[in-house]
Amino acid sequence: METITLSFGFSNLQKALDIFLNDFISTYKSLLIRDNKKASGNLINSIKSLGIVYINNKIQASIELASYWKYVEYGRKPGKFPPPDKILNWVNVKPIIPRPLNGIKPTTKQLAFLISRKIARDGIKAGNQFSEALDLVWSRQKDNIENAVSLDLESEISVIKIK
Repeated sequence: METITLSFGFSNLQKALDIFLNDFISTYKSLLIRDNKKASGNLINSIKSLGIVYINNKIQASIELASYWKYVEYGRKPGKFPPPDKILNWVNVKPIIPRPLNGIKPTTKQLAFLISRKIARDGIKAGNQFSEALDLVWSRQKDNIENAVSLDLESEISVIKIK
């Protein structure tokens, strides 16, 4: 009994996926800006490509981004108060200028509390910019990826020889 192992190089696919990943990051950033999700710019500035890797017979494209991206994407259900320090930082960065009510102007800490209370009571609406970016980029890049796979397979199949 003899075993034949076929190995395939996917250089065209690697290039196509790199283009896909860079297009995704650019599109995601522009959608966040479009939807006014740039308070401090921390989320947008945190988005970086970690590249394409092959792990356990799968191709994985990885990006790095601020951990709170999921609240921007999926929103937040009503219930608990968000972390007060995060809301206070957001109030300071945005900047939100409190309006006086009955002649009393709230401090930034009081304003952060009021915002936190509203989030706890009503939640935060989902933004869906991540999902929208994936859909847009896939529709633009799908043909490129399919062509890259075809080119890679054609070139590899033509060099396979059994002796």
